[in-house]
Amino acid sequence: MGEQAAVTSLWRAWSGLPQLVAHQGAWWTCVLVMGWTGPLSMAAFVLIHLLVMRREAAVELRLVVRSMVIGVLLDSLLAWGGAVSYEGGPLVGLSPLWLVAIWAGFGATLRHSQSLFVRTRWHAIATGAAGGPLAYLGGAKLGALTVHGATGYVA
Repeated sequence: MGEQAAVTSLWRAWSGLPQLVAHQGAWWTCVLVMGWTGPLSMAAFVLIHLLVMRREAAVELRLVVRSMVIGVLLDSLLAWGGAVSYEGGPLVGLSPLWLVAIWAGFGATLRHSQSLFVRTRWHAIATGAAGGPLAYLGGAKLGALTVHGATGYVA
C-alpha cells in the first residue's frame, strides 16, 4: 500500500466512529468537569484530529477557528441578552472556556463524524434548528447552564 493509500485509509478510519467517540468523551469532560480539564481534553481531541488530518490540517483548522469565533459570538449574545446563563469559567467574552472548547470540537467534526447532518444547506439548517435547542437543554439538565424561558431555546 502506497503512502497516499495509507493516509486515505487512516483518514476514513478516523472520520467515523473513532472520531465520534473521542469527540463525545471530550464533550462530556467539558460539560461535567469544566475549569481547565474539559478544554484541555477537547484541545487534545482537536490536536489528534489535526495530526490525523495533517494533509488537510489547514482546512480543518479554519473550520475549528471559525466554529470557535461563531460560538463565542453567539453564546456571548445569548448571555448578554439574558437568554442563557453559563456556569464555570474562565470566560471568553461572556462564554465560558469549556463552551468555546465544545465549539472547537464541533468544527473538527463537521467534515467527518457529523458530515451526514450538514451534507446540504437544508440538512444543516434542520440540524441546527433541532440540535441547538437540544444541546442547550442537555447542558441545562447537566447543570452547566440555565436557559431562561422559551426565548432562550428559540435564540
